[in-house]
Amino acid sequence: MSIQMIDLVRMLRTPLELNCKPGDKILIVTDTAIDPIVWQAFAAAAGTMNIEYTVALMSPRATHALNPTSAICTAAEDPETDLVVYLTSTALAHSPLNARLLEIGKRHLLMEELTPAMLRPDGPAGADYPAMNVLGKKVEKIFTEGKTIRVTCPNGTDLTASIEGRPGRAITGTVFKMRENGGGGCAFPDGETHICPVEGTGDGRVVFDLTAHSVGALKEHIILTIEKGFVTKIEGGAQAEVWRSILEKHGDAGSYNAPAEIALGLNPNVKPVGSMRTDKKMYGTAHIGMGDTITLGGTCHAKLRLEGVISKPEITVDGIKVSSDGKILVD
Repeated sequence: MSIQMIDLVRMLRTPLELNCKPGDKILIVTDTAIDPIVWQAFAAAAGTMNIEYTVALMSPRATHALNPTSAICTAAEDPETDLVVYLTSTALAHSPLNARLLEIGKRHLLMEELTPAMLRPDGPAGADYPAMNVLGKKVEKIFTEGKTIRVTCPNGTDLTASIEGRPGRAITGTVFKMRENGGGGCAFPDGETHICPVEGTGDGRVVFDLTAHSVGALKEHIILTIEKGFVTKIEGGAQAEVWRSILEKHGDAGSYNAPAEIALGLNPNVKPVGSMRTDKKMYGTAHIGMGDTITLGGTCHAKLRLEGVISKPEITVDGIKVSSDGKILVD
C-alpha cells in the first residue's frame, strides 16, 4: 500500500523537530530524479512548523560528491540560511560546497536517494532515534579511544587501519558539530557510528556484498585491494566496472584514498532495498568509503566519494569485538 501525503508530512517532521525551530530559514536542494512528492511533503512539513523554506530544483549531478549549480551554492552560503537540506539523487556530503559550508559554520541535513517507501512509519524513518543514539554513543566511545580498527567477514574482507587520534561520531538524526565554529550535519533516515581512519594506514581487502554507491543492490561482489591507504585494484563484474569507469572519468589520485570512513549501522528498521541512503544504516552492517575525508575532519581532499556495504562484518578495535554476524555486541 502506498504511503499518503499526510503520513509523509508526519514522518518528515521528525528531522525538522530534531534540528529546527519556528522562524528558521531552510534551503531544500533537490533534483528531477527525486520523486516530487518527497520534496513537496518536506516543504509542507516545514510549513506546519512555521519554518520558512526555499526549494531549489536542479538537474541530477553526474555522480556523487559533485557540486550543485552555482545558483544553489550561492543560496546555501547566504547568511540567512539556517539549514541546507540535500534531498538529491546523488550524495553531496563530500562535495566542495559542503566543505565550504562547514568552513563557514553552516549546518546540513543529508537525505540523498530518499523515496516515499523509506518514510513508512514501520521503516527506517520510524525507528527509535533516542535509543539508537544511546547505542551509537557506546560505539563512539570505543572508536574514539581506539588505536587500531579491523574489519573482517567470511566473504573475504580483512582490513586494518589506524584510528588513533580520530573521533568516533554517532549520527542519529540530530546535527552534530563537526567544526569549532558550529558547522556540522546529520542524515535522515539515520543511524550509524563512523570514524575516519588516518590516511595512509589502511591495508587489506574489502568485499562489498550488499549495496554500493552508483550501482545499487549488488549482483556480484565489488572487491577492493587496499595498500598503504590507497585502493590499488577494483575487482568484480559489471558493477565493479562502473566504479572503475567513474573513477577514471571523474576522479583524481585522492579519490582512491581508503578507507576514507568505516561505519557501523544502527537502525533496526532498515531492510535492504538497494539504496545507499538506508542500506548503509542497517543494524549490524558496515559501510566503508573511499575518496574525500575533509568533511569528516580528515586530510584527503578528493573529487569523489564512493561507499559500499558489508552485510555481516566483524569489527574489532584494539581487540574489543564491537560487532559480529549482524549483531552489535556492545548493545
